[in-house]
Amino acid sequence: MKTVYFFYLIFFVLLMCTGQILFKKTALILSQANLAISLNKILETLIILIKIPYFFFALLVYASATLFWLFILQKIPLSLAYPFTALAMVIIPILSIFLFQEKLSFYYWVGASFIVIGIFIISVKA
Repeated sequence: MKTVYFFYLIFFVLLMCTGQILFKKTALILSQANLAISLNKILETLIILIKIPYFFFALLVYASATLFWLFILQKIPLSLAYPFTALAMVIIPILSIFLFQEKLSFYYWVGASFIVIGIFIISVKA
């Protein structure tokens, strides 16, 4: 795989991670304000969400990531590009340690290691 494609994929994963962190910040604000998401009152829920800047920025980041993903898929086969998205499953929990004081178990680290090793193997063979 060309080095530039590797950086495209990493940038895409970082966009995904950013969106997820912003969604978590939105969820925390909802919890702290004792506001619940309700599918029965979808319009009220949307009005509440749109007033939270983190949610708005998360949508912008995800929209940008989607457009970038389309760009990437024009250059790289899906079978090679898609496994890189699993890096978000490694990065986001690590960020959650620092941003949200969450804890990770030994089993997380074992699983994350397998993900990273798998992505390495897939990318080397490409």
